[in-house]
Amino acid sequence: MKFKIIISEEAKADVEHSYLYYKTKVTQKVADQFFKDFKSNLGTISKNPYFKIWFEGFHGKLMKKYPFLIFYTIDKIAKIIVITRVFHTSQNPEKYS
Repeated sequence: MKFKIIISEEAKADVEHSYLYYKTKVTQKVADQFFKDFKSNLGTISKNPYFKIWFEGFHGKLMKKYPFLIFYTIDKIAKIIVITRVFHTSQNPEKYS
């Protein structure tokens, strides 16, 4: 059974910031592919959310084509996944709380 996915405001801001970066610094096509890859990974997480636990109950799924790690928590009883952050893997991990 699929899990319902909720995206936090912080994660939405992370994705929007990255999308706009790709759109302005690279091309619209690359930005669109980034967003498509993000959505594809959400589908994968929804079907099978048990990827590596990175720290204290936060799971992480690497995106397939872009250097981003999607962090999320799982409520197994309610079948809900909360996407908490979308972190570029070359950023300093101390940047996020």
